[in-house]
Amino acid sequence: MVYNSATLSKLFLLLCSVHSALGASVNTLSAATLKLVASNLASHSTDSWVSGVRSEALLETSYPSLSVYRSVYTTLDFSVTSRVPTVTNQLIAAWVKIRPTTATELVVVSGGAAGDPASLGVAWYLAGVSQPKLKTSYLNMVQQELGFLTGTLKRTSDGAMSHRPNTEPVQLWSDFVYMVPPFLAYMGVINNNASLILESYNQCRLYRQYLQDPTTGLWKHVLLGSWTDKGLWGTGNAWAAAGMARVLATLMYSPYAATYSSQINDLTTWTNEITTAAFKQINTKTNLLPNYYSSTSTFDDSASSALMAATVYRLASLGKLNNQSAQITTAELIRKAVYGNVVASTGWLTNVVNPLSWTVQTNQSPEAEAFVMLLQTAWYDWTTGSVRMKQRSRF
Repeated sequence: MVYNSATLSKLFLLLCSVHSALGASVNTLSAATLKLVASNLASHSTDSWVSGVRSEALLETSYPSLSVYRSVYTTLDFSVTSRVPTVTNQLIAAWVKIRPTTATELVVVSGGAAGDPASLGVAWYLAGVSQPKLKTSYLNMVQQELGFLTGTLKRTSDGAMSHRPNTEPVQLWSDFVYMVPPFLAYMGVINNNASLILESYNQCRLYRQYLQDPTTGLWKHVLLGSWTDKGLWGTGNAWAAAGMARVLATLMYSPYAATYSSQINDLTTWTNEITTAAFKQINTKTNLLPNYYSSTSTFDDSASSALMAATVYRLASLGKLNNQSAQITTAELIRKAVYGNVVASTGWLTNVVNPLSWTVQTNQSPEAEAFVMLLQTAWYDWTTGSVRMKQRSRF
């Protein structure tokens, strides 16, 4: 279990002390509820992208020194047992167990997206370098995934990688930006590989070029291929913003930040474009964001609201949030509304979109549980200054 009782109790007490120090009425999730959220995610992360976002949530929450939101993330010293990401290693081991020996991707799922397996890439790499006996085989798998993405996967004529497998026409999904560019940027920094770093940046640039709606600044969901979804889907925009924020942090906290100052500036601008435009469309009655920004008949979606707010807290901690006072004020409204939609007795975030049927509302979504974890830890880090002040561990 990611959140053990002692850790969660300590976190809850710390949050209460933050509440007292701020002198404000701040809604929080109890330790017991946080534990249920993590448990729900653990028992329902059977899809590759859900496992991917779970692995990122675990790194940010339970192994923060390995997260790109810490300036020490490139220091991979596992001589101290507590630094070994045991839970994410277990997650990766489960995928390795069912991976075909002939695979060229980390995960092979019939009919699955070509971009989704890369969402596990960072955790897969860490599982290799933190376990000497498995290092060679795991890192070979990581290299195969990189080779597939950069050398085999179909692209548009100007270089945008398809999110769909090579058996289908090239198709671009906003979701891709959370799955692939952060992995490319991370591996580029770890290996001092400028080509991978620039590839990560260029994929963000190209996807924005194709998907951004010029009127609102928000992104369309799916373009090209045999069908499209030109709607401004809330979760798709949150995936894109959160993915670019991860690439931004990866470059900022790398030894090569000065070299990529132009790319850092662009990523800052592009991420803020989405968060700013999204927050303009908050429902002031519910303090949640819409499932589709382009539809007047849509429902409020707690899931995308959680991930978008988490991204704003991350940008603030990085010192890269534009119009910070206004955006943080809105993020606080959203955070409290999201927490209010978490059922304390079950841990499920309710009033969320069905991730497999984008116009349907449901009350149980595994990826939404990951978004709650990401929101909780991003808010906590921003509130306590865990990122800004000496990069200290959360717990």
